[in-house]
Amino acid sequence: MRTLTAGMLVEIAKTITNPIFLIKIDFGAQFLYATTRERVMYGGDNYSYLGATVESIDGTKLRFTLPNFNREISALALSGQIENQSVDVYLYYNGEAIGRFSGLLDSPTFSGDYNTAALSCVSSYSLSKKWPATRLRPPVANHLPPAGTVIYIGPWEITLERDIG
Repeated sequence: MRTLTAGMLVEIAKTITNPIFLIKIDFGAQFLYATTRERVMYGGDNYSYLGATVESIDGTKLRFTLPNFNREISALALSGQIENQSVDVYLYYNGEAIGRFSGLLDSPTFSGDYNTAALSCVSSYSLSKKWPATRLRPPVANHLPPAGTVIYIGPWEITLERDIG
């Protein structure tokens, strides 16, 4: 558990706050560091203002936008490099940051002119508690006809036998 400083407690106790969100996306070989307002150096990393906005954030879900002017996010999405990438979001006040969200990216949606990418995420914690690590598809067929049933496929006739296993 982390002890918050007096300055941080004053900032988060305000009715209306104007935090800077620090967004860190892990693309494996490289990271994207973005902020929602101004350039910030935190934890040895340089977070640049790229025009990011946080639309909604809570303990289990996050939705934010990033500009897509040079189509880099479109290229990552088309090559399948967006889904399931790690995302961490921090609230930053006066030189201090607290972790607010940690999760995985879902498929992005784009504005009509493709200049903005909206990214949704689900928290790592909720994934580990609700779903298995490997997602299974529903069965294609969940009903087997009884033994002796004749199935016709083109010119072939197949008679189902009883399972003797």
